[in-house]
Amino acid sequence: MNRHKVTAPGGRCVEVGAHVRFEARTWQASGLVDGRVHLAADDRATGCVLAAHLVAADGFEALGQAAPQIPAATVWAALQLPARERAMAWWDAQAQAEQW
Repeated sequence: MNRHKVTAPGGRCVEVGAHVRFEARTWQASGLVDGRVHLAADDRATGCVLAAHLVAADGFEALGQAAPQIPAATVWAALQLPARERAMAWWDAQAQAEQW
């Protein structure tokens, strides 16, 4: 199982950061650990459900992926060059790791 994405037969899937509808409520997937999806709602409610149960549930719907959190240009420009270079190296390494 991918640490960032769960896919069930039929193509139903959920990724970390995705917004989903489950049990008549909107949640954001905050983590995937040992076959379980950790969920968080806007009202600070949390939940944990087996990934297979989540994607197979009646009424499950993947609503979309959360927008990536990219720092504002002014914050980015305020960083010293070595810090920006480390951040970009980490960003590239993360993107490559997700492709595996």
